[in-house]
Amino acid sequence: MTKNAPPVDETIEFDREIAELEQAIVDLKQRQVDIQLAAREQVVLQRQRNELTHQGSKHPEVKQELELIRSRLEQLDITLESRLLNEWKLMWEPFWQAVRFGGLGMAIGWFISTWGR
Repeated sequence: MTKNAPPVDETIEFDREIAELEQAIVDLKQRQVDIQLAAREQVVLQRQRNELTHQGSKHPEVKQELELIRSRLEQLDITLESRLLNEWKLMWEPFWQAVRFGGLGMAIGWFISTWGR
């Protein structure tokens, strides 16, 4: 082993962290694809629902089709709402950083303003 080489434990840990990061990126890309597909499917189903509604819901097969569409739209809403929650989680840390440092800046400004009098 050379003098400047990192210890084996650090190398293994670094490789593990890189593998976790790569997997997180793959998962994120798959989530993005899933959300895009859900959004497209939602638009198509809403159009189908509107067309069936205009045709009239007196026929049992139309009612059944409308019920299936309604059920699938509810599932898609859940998928898309989870996207919103994930986006909020991503914004959570920057939000609190802004609150913390903005509040700190206001406190320092207030202190300087009262100290200067």
